[in-house]
Amino acid sequence: MNALPQTIRETIARWLSAGEIELFIGWEAGTIPLRATPAFIRKAEEVERLIWDATCENNLVNFLPKYKGKKVGLMVKGCDARAVVGLLQEGQMIRENLRIVGVSCPGVVDPRKVARRLGIPVEDLDEAQAEGDEVVANGQRFLLAEVIYDVCADCRQHNPNIYDVAMGEEVADPAGDPFAHVRAMEALSAEERWARFAGELQRCNLCYACRNACPLCYCNVCFADRTMPRWVYQSDRPEDVQFYQIMRTFHLAGRCVGCGACTRACPQGINLRLFLDKLRLDVQELYGYVAGTDPNAKPPLTTYREKEDYNDFVL
Repeated sequence: MNALPQTIRETIARWLSAGEIELFIGWEAGTIPLRATPAFIRKAEEVERLIWDATCENNLVNFLPKYKGKKVGLMVKGCDARAVVGLLQEGQMIRENLRIVGVSCPGVVDPRKVARRLGIPVEDLDEAQAEGDEVVANGQRFLLAEVIYDVCADCRQHNPNIYDVAMGEEVADPAGDPFAHVRAMEALSAEERWARFAGELQRCNLCYACRNACPLCYCNVCFADRTMPRWVYQSDRPEDVQFYQIMRTFHLAGRCVGCGACTRACPQGINLRLFLDKLRLDVQELYGYVAGTDPNAKPPLTTYREKEDYNDFVL
């Protein structure tokens, strides 16, 4: 657990004292090992509660739609920053109302990976904390790079692309194909792809943690909650699970920024980003568009260019 640098604390306190923001959203120490918890700071003297380390997993942008029209400050990692851009593109937030502390992030720790290395259930993690480039758990030390989430290991934007104040040394983004896992699935036969899809989702119990963690799932009423008409039942039947996940995935087509919040939130460890990344790759290859990079860009499914748009599907 690391307190924020003095200059950053002073900046946030000044924003609050001057009325530039009504609320600052960051992280503070949590009660569960290796998990910081979101902190909602409304007074300058409360800034001391804020921390930053590899346990700060939550994408805090998820809270922004609840404060639409308010002046809000928040901390964002590189992946989180793309979600801010997505909300700006869709008119959910106004840039002038935001004060952003951008944090360079090498990745956040996956408690389940730590527990597996210890050979225990994640619920049995007792004394555990992040210490710089290491994680200390139950008396053992692990390199942080070995126990971060898979989505963090594949991340190609460790440094925020939108901020008012930057914090920490820049982290080098790795080379390589960020969609290698998608191309591997595309290489499978149709039957093998379906088996992979059905196999992943047979663990889903429709708890909706993925939806609740997603910063771009901000509909006032989700289709899954509608009763007139009812689109899906909250059951473990394959038809309900598959329908919900397919609908949610396509709802995020051209909008998903690849932050991985849904995958990290899933209590069953389902690789949800595999399906979302497939559509992210399709949108990139078909329309040359990458969600969450340019606040002034128009998402491809809200625009049409007769001479340039992909029209091969038109009969």
